Amino acid sequence: MNKQETETHTRQIADDEIDLVQLFQILWKRKTLIVTVTLIFLFAGIGYTLWKKPLYDYTTAIQIGTALVGGSDTAQKTGIEASPSVKLKLEKVYLPMAIEQISGRYEGRLASASVKENNSSNILFIISKGFLEDGQFLKDLHTIAVSPLIANHRELIAASKKQYEILAQRAKLTLKDLEDPKFFAIDENAIKGQIESAQLGLVGVDEQRKILQAKQIGLKETKILLQQQIKQIEKNLKVSYAKRDNVISEVKDEAKAMTFLMLNSDIQQNENRLAALRERLNVNLENEKQQIAGELSENQRFRYLQMTKVEELKSQLIQLQAQRSSDQDKQRSKISEAENKINLYQDTKVLDFAARSIKPVGTGKSLIVALSGMLGLMIGIMTAFFAEFMTKVKEQQIG
Repeated sequence: MNKQETETHTRQIADDEIDLVQLFQILWKRKTLIVTVTLIFLFAGIGYTLWKKPLYDYTTAIQIGTALVGGSDTAQKTGIEASPSVKLKLEKVYLPMAIEQISGRYEGRLASASVKENNSSNILFIISKGFLEDGQFLKDLHTIAVSPLIANHRELIAASKKQYEILAQRAKLTLKDLEDPKFFAIDENAIKGQIESAQLGLVGVDEQRKILQAKQIGLKETKILLQQQIKQIEKNLKVSYAKRDNVISEVKDEAKAMTFLMLNSDIQQNENRLAALRERLNVNLENEKQQIAGELSENQRFRYLQMTKVEELKSQLIQLQAQRSSDQDKQRSKISEAENKINLYQDTKVLDFAARSIKPVGTGKSLIVALSGMLGLMIGIMTAFFAEFMTKVKEQQIG
């Protein structure tokens, strides 16, 4: 750096120091003006804060209802309408209509509102700013805006819920029929009648078996009697044979001849009777025995068939009653499922109408006063410089 450049740099620093000193002197000289202007703005700010009414946020929270989307078996719970769509409707349709309607009721009042959505939930917020006395006015505004939205969503829910209400109603009607004793009475009575008939048949079969068993016992007793009679006749025949042999050797007169004929006739009768008894014992009685055995066998077979039939009919009755109970349970399950799905529907509702914020919104009083003071100070300084400038101008003109 040469000598000339050094001198120039030194002169610039000196000029800067002179300027700063002059500036400070001007500010000190005009301190009264600066303080006066600052105080004017400060008091103006304080006056504004005292005059200014507190402004509040009035918020209405709307919870969008839920509905089931899809078939009755694969339905999934979702919002009735997407939040962005509801927000658009409120901003473009419902709120402008509400503002137009509310203007006729409250003359001289300006109505406005904004809509915010919560991305993490299905809740929307209608927010309006107003004074303390605007509470009812803004509540009416929000009510008018929200009412058509809620009505529209109720119609959508009613249309969607209808299918499940119809399913529940059908199931209830079916269950009512299933619980009516008359519904199954015809089938049950028919089966019970067949069971009674089969059981009566069993009683008849058992009675017949008792009769056949009694006949078997009678045949055994008859056999014993026949055997006894045969033995007696054989014994009598031996005696008759002996007498006849004696008479044959002694036949000499007519009396002996008559005795022989009588003995011979008696022997013939006993032999015929013996033959008849033997035939009855060995043939007829045996045939009767076999016949009764066959009848008992047939009786046992028929009894088994009747018992099987009774068990089958009882099983059918149990199955019918079980089927009836199962059908009732199925209908109750359908009713419960449909009603549970109906309960999943939720109407769009207002959680809180035009709730006023606890604290006023907007710029706070302390900040307004502070800004007023700062603005007054800045303008006071600018005024001081301007006054000094005007003084110098006048001096130059006079000089």
